[in-house]
Amino acid sequence: MAEAVSFLLQNLKDLGIHIHSLHRDAKKEFQGLNDDLELLQAKLKDAAAAINVSCEAEFRVRENRIRKMVYEAEDLIDDFATQKLANDKKFKWEFRKIDLAAKLKGFRNEIKPILEDRFLSESSSATSTRSDDPITKKRQTAPLTDKIVVGFEDEIEKLIANVRNDDAPGVEVISITGMAGLGKTTVAWKIFRDPRIEHDFPTRIWIAVSQEYKERKIYLDILKNFTSQDFSNMTDTELANKSKDYLSQVKFLLVVDDVWTNVAWDEIKMALPMIKGSGKVLMTTRHKTVANYAITHPPPHQLRFLTNYEGCKLLQYEVYGNKTGWPSDSETIGYKISEKCGGLPLAIVVIGGILKEKIDPPESRKAEWEVVSERTQKYILEGDKEETMKKIIALSYDTVPYSLRGCFLYFGVFPNNMEICAWKLTRLWIAEGFIKDKDGLDQSLEEVAVENLNQLIRRNLVMVGKRNRRGEVKTYRVHGVIREFCKNKANDEKLFQLISKPREEEPFNLDVQNINESRRISIHSHGLNFLEQKPKGPHTRSLLCFSKHEIGVHPSSLESIAEAFERLRVLEVSSIKFPIYHPELINLNHLRYISLASGENFKSLPESIALLWSLQTIVIDTSLDTFEMKVDVGDLRRLRHVKTKASIAFTCRKKCESNEYLQTLDRLSAGSCEDGVVLSKTPNLQTLGVCGDLTSLLETTCFRNLNYLTKMKMINVSERPLVRFLAHTNFPPNLKILTLSATNLDWRYMSTLGCLPLLEVLKLKDNAFDGDEWKLYRGDFRTLRYLHIDRSNLFMWTVEDGSLPELTYLYLNNCESLHSVPISLAKTLQTLEMGLVTWSAKKSAKRMREEKRTRNWGELKLKIVPGT
Repeated sequence: MAEAVSFLLQNLKDLGIHIHSLHRDAKKEFQGLNDDLELLQAKLKDAAAAINVSCEAEFRVRENRIRKMVYEAEDLIDDFATQKLANDKKFKWEFRKIDLAAKLKGFRNEIKPILEDRFLSESSSATSTRSDDPITKKRQTAPLTDKIVVGFEDEIEKLIANVRNDDAPGVEVISITGMAGLGKTTVAWKIFRDPRIEHDFPTRIWIAVSQEYKERKIYLDILKNFTSQDFSNMTDTELANKSKDYLSQVKFLLVVDDVWTNVAWDEIKMALPMIKGSGKVLMTTRHKTVANYAITHPPPHQLRFLTNYEGCKLLQYEVYGNKTGWPSDSETIGYKISEKCGGLPLAIVVIGGILKEKIDPPESRKAEWEVVSERTQKYILEGDKEETMKKIIALSYDTVPYSLRGCFLYFGVFPNNMEICAWKLTRLWIAEGFIKDKDGLDQSLEEVAVENLNQLIRRNLVMVGKRNRRGEVKTYRVHGVIREFCKNKANDEKLFQLISKPREEEPFNLDVQNINESRRISIHSHGLNFLEQKPKGPHTRSLLCFSKHEIGVHPSSLESIAEAFERLRVLEVSSIKFPIYHPELINLNHLRYISLASGENFKSLPESIALLWSLQTIVIDTSLDTFEMKVDVGDLRRLRHVKTKASIAFTCRKKCESNEYLQTLDRLSAGSCEDGVVLSKTPNLQTLGVCGDLTSLLETTCFRNLNYLTKMKMINVSERPLVRFLAHTNFPPNLKILTLSATNLDWRYMSTLGCLPLLEVLKLKDNAFDGDEWKLYRGDFRTLRYLHIDRSNLFMWTVEDGSLPELTYLYLNNCESLHSVPISLAKTLQTLEMGLVTWSAKKSAKRMREEKRTRNWGELKLKIVPGT
């Protein structure tokens, strides 16, 4: 509930820019409401932390009353902002300030008895003081570490032996069964990444199925490992057959994680070739009946619980991050707590996240851990292991600071088993109002959001999915049990409503009353059915659609959404393809985040888009080559991020003000860079993509003043190769990541890039450089850690000692002329990944691995895709 008050306070803060224009009485009530809400928020936080079972019902009654009042106040504030904008833009209707004063006074009168409520006051006074700012805690700034498996080593070895066994007459299915939280996915992942499996199965595919699966998505996930072809016109049966064709040509391991029903297995089986020795399927499922249905040999593998010893070791690792043992003052209580978790890994991991936050100060550690031990014991005695797991997650949630709770519960809006993009998630959090400025800390909202994510990972509530080449997290996942907790808790808090249809054969029935009252709506399936019923959400702030395949809608759909959900702040509908732009969109005055797919006739956003005064993020998924923004970047005063694969052309006026907030501009047309006006108005840009005929930019100096730019991508779409390149002094001074594509430069211009002082990642794609010889000299690329070359006619590559001294990762693909990989890279190189390259290049890579071993330079992780 305190979160809802926090959102309202943020709204008042956003409206502070208008306070000077308020009537005197309205200004007085405005400032008074702000003070009252800050006091109410503090009381609610303390009271919520102090309530026990006996008074919980009484607290929930008050909470619901406060929530209703706060939401009404939020609606009023949003309506005021709309009308204030109308006045500023000289629209046809006027706002009467006296109404605001009266309404604000009315809300303050309603809040007054709540502030004096004896129940809340007594509850809050009983609460011990605790920090609500995890970022300031020293321990929590420790770097993230990749999870290791404690226990199950014997289980993993047995399963690996089964996977490697080639005796089966067709595609063999190995299954892992067990209850939620037992570690099935973790064990399957360790098998999937084992070097022996990587060697035996050149093609390895991981498919997350879950209860909410779509067979079409499964087939497409298989196919994307072989081709980038567009399959949108194929039926599901055709996709299954196409998957079967590709799989029959390779030796594969297909992991299907979290299969719930026999029907789901039958649909997966349609994509499998029945050829001896072609591949294996590793399946995880909670239901042994599903495993028995799919299996022939060997029998389903029932995953055991951890032993007391293994559980204690896992808890110790989760709390202290090592396997060397407990500190002397923690071992006894640590063993007692782990024993009470009953050998359930997820329970131990979640409890570890709680204990980790209670290590300091040492003098209170034992008492605090004893409290956790007592509550864990209570949960173990009250129910079975499934119910225990839910209560342990609730215990962990109770220790989460209020600044993180909204962020954590928000994971429930996403479909089960979805890999959640970190970039998207953090921008959604900001738009939703979950991320606040940290007083006294020089951090952007984006940095605070990433810190919040890291906090949830350290608490073991969120799992890392994929990382980029610099080790930064790209995607996240949450365990199904934790996601279910988020969903149920958010429902209790009235945070969002989910729209889905569990079974295809069931009718789609929309709960109109709930839609009318919902603040956030997340659509997991049948988005078209939802729109066709023309729902109205007058109080809805967020509309999100995560349908598993793209939805084509009527041209009027965008207009219908704007009319039905007039208070929207977040419109995340990238799975819905809108044929055209509709001018009604500008009536969504509070919009902060918009992500959608555009059709062939949706070619631009008009100048009027500048009326969306709160807009922070624009993401357009389009197949068009160019997309026009008929607005000056300086008119979008709060815009922080623009992303699309098209080349964006901005309309620019030289006298327009700068945009100090813009951080991401991907991709900008080369034409919009020529005179430097657009980039001169974005001084704090951090990520830039440029696409078009790059010939016009060879003499430009517009990039070198972008002092905060660290990531840059340049894509040349001209048929003419670049005859020269930018001088190194014309690049941004703090550039760390650079991607070049289709530039067809002569290799001698690599010396220019070799002079960039901070460059760590370099990606060369689609013949970025042309020619058969590249020589690197001493001192080139002093800071480069990752080099990616995809599609090149390079033949002879030589590297002098002293160049690339920090290179640890090399990726080579479609280098069909390359004779060899320079042996001088062996000392620092840790990973070498090779796709379509020559036999002699592969042979040189193997020699490099032996060279490292001989000289005791460590192990080279060599990934070679066979058959290429």
